[in-house]
Amino acid sequence: MNKALLTLAVLAATTLSGCQVIYGMSSDFAKISLGMTKVQVIEVLGQPVAVGADADKNEESLIYKRMKHFFSELPRTYEVVLRDGKVVRYGEQYKERNINRY
Repeated sequence: MNKALLTLAVLAATTLSGCQVIYGMSSDFAKISLGMTKVQVIEVLGQPVAVGADADKNEESLIYKRMKHFFSELPRTYEVVLRDGKVVRYGEQYKERNINRY
């Protein structure tokens, strides 16, 4: 019985840590600051899972998926908004604009 519990615990830990490897942690955003360039953001966070743009505001959005906590069930969506090539806003996106999972 103890062997089965140990196997289950190892499997659960492996699954959870696998998501962190794929998506990274939300704490990565502590390294982002206002005024950074797109190149600097990508150096810190890696390639976004999606991008968007608003020509009227001259804004570009970089969308990332990150695990909020070590034991999070699913990754959450985070956004970095650049205006005129510089970060003007970043953080967790509380209202999903796209129901597709990426």
